[in-house]
Amino acid sequence: MKNEAAAMLILVSNEHFKLARWWTLAAAWVFGRHRIVHHLGREARVAFWRGTPYLLTFREVT
Repeated sequence: MKNEAAAMLILVSNEHFKLARWWTLAAAWVFGRHRIVHHLGREARVAFWRGTPYLLTFREVT
């Protein structure tokens, strides 16, 4: 994945995470398709639930 595309995916999924209710985030965590995205030395776990991405974790790669 290109660097710009990874950055945009992380940005959009973070906004969806902020606006989502807790049960939507729980459903995304349990039933969603997960993707690991590497960007600028960090690792993001993005879950796609019903076509919407949600940022679950964003941490430094060690």
